[in-house]
Order: sequence, then structure tokens, then C-alpha cells
Amino acid sequence: MNTRKTGMFLLLGLAVVGCKDKDKAYNVTKFDQVYFDYAVTAEEGDEDVTCVFQYKYGGEEGRAMNIEPAKVELDGKAVESDSAKLSGFFYEVQRPIDSFAGKHLVAFITPDGKEYRNEFDFTPFTIEGDLPERVKKKPFTIQLHNFPPGEKQVRLLLLDTAFESRGFNDLVPVLNGKVNINSEILTTVKKGPVVLQLYSEQENPLKQKTLVGGKISISYGLKRQFELVQ
Repeated sequence: MNTRKTGMFLLLGLAVVGCKDKDKAYNVTKFDQVYFDYAVTAEEGDEDVTCVFQYKYGGEEGRAMNIEPAKVELDGKAVESDSAKLSGFFYEVQRPIDSFAGKHLVAFITPDGKEYRNEFDFTPFTIEGDLPERVKKKPFTIQLHNFPPGEKQVRLLLLDTAFESRGFNDLVPVLNGKVNINSEILTTVKKGPVVLQLYSEQENPLKQKTLVGGKISISYGLKRQFELVQ
């Protein structure tokens, strides 16, 4: 075998080994070094709530890993793994939104039977009485129904169709379930069609976690449209 062919076989061999090592790198063996990154998202009008559980080796910025032979359960039912090129391995489950309100339990179970159990609340909310089709450009109040208890703010987006307008996108306080749209906020939007969006964005640390920690993010939003008039 000449030198050139020998070199080619060596490169091919290294490539195969490299691929195998890359695959092995996805698997976790030191479970106390796994960061739990949980996310629950939905919007009013959706059929389902989406729950995505990721496990990142070494911390929040670590690579999302395949945790087998460990497993993940939501409310006692196993969640299957999946993967994407950019986000890496993840565990996803969708549940009907109409029956998902309330408490839920996600459990991470290691091969030796150790469990990390964390509860979360999913609380969809709506606008009480809804909004009129035409709203005057004067300060007004939105009354929320069933807004998550303990939450003190909500993300408010107001988007109009004017090219020169940037609209409004910021966190605003919620007092006694009420969101006040004041004069300062209204100066950011022009008269005409306006899209209003409200998002509850919760991010809470997990009670049962590994040495490197974890969090659960819960996002729920709604959208309304109205005509802003003088």
C-alpha cells in the first residue's frame, strides 16, 4: 500500500472515531452536573400547551444532552426525546390547553432511582369583558381575569400600522388584576388599527435540582385588535 493510500485510510479512521466520540458526547453519566431547563408556553386560542424539557451539561449555557438511561415524566407519564440541529436534545410534550390549567409535576429520574420532582402552576388568563372595537386615544384600564396570583407585571405590546411608529414593548405593572394604559404609553402608537398583546412571563428556580441548578419558564399570552380613534 503506498503512502498516499495509507494516509487516506488513517484520515477515514480518525473521522469514524471522531463521529463516535461526538455521539458519545451527547450522553450524560454525571447527573449531578446536569442543569434542568424547563419551558411551558401557550397562547389564548391555541389547542395545546407545549412543554419542553432540556438537560444541559455543566450549567445553563451547556450543551443540551441525551439523558438516557435516565428518564423524564410529566404527571407520571414518560416524555420522549427528540433533537434539533441548533437546540440539541429536548423532551417535548403537548397537552390540550382546555384541561391543562392547574398544578403539574415534572420528574427527572436517574438510572439508580433518584428523583428530582418539581411542581409548577399553569394559569391561563383572559380580558374581562373584552375590549371594544373602537378605543379612544385616552388613558384606559384593562381588567384581567384569572391572572396568575403573585405575578406583579405583564409584558405589553402595542403595534400599529404606521411606518414611522415603533409601538410599545415593555413590562408594565398589574395592580389588582388591572393594567393601566396611560398617556405615556399611548404616545408610542398612532391612530388606526392596533394589535394589543399581553404576556405573562414567569421564570422560577426549581426546588429540587442538581449541583448546577435549574429553572422553569412559563409563558402565556393573548392578542386583541382594535381601532384607536381620537
